[in-house]
Amino acid sequence: MGDLYQNLAELKKCDSEYQSLRTLAMNSWTSTNLPPQRQPERSFWEKLYDMTVYLKDKFMENIIKPIIERFNRPL
Repeated sequence: MGDLYQNLAELKKCDSEYQSLRTLAMNSWTSTNLPPQRQPERSFWEKLYDMTVYLKDKFMENIIKPIIERFNRPL
């Protein structure tokens, strides 16, 4: 039963990470303030690409990587 609770806790953590990244993405569409690492003269498509790469990296780091580590743990 403890393993079930641990799995549930990991899923809740992954879901909260996903929700925070989704919120960040949605806010980037509506925000007029650009993060400091981006240059204002960049095109819409360059900015969209940067945000996509950033979100992919965060998704891999915070959601996919913990799931893979969980499957790789010895039973």
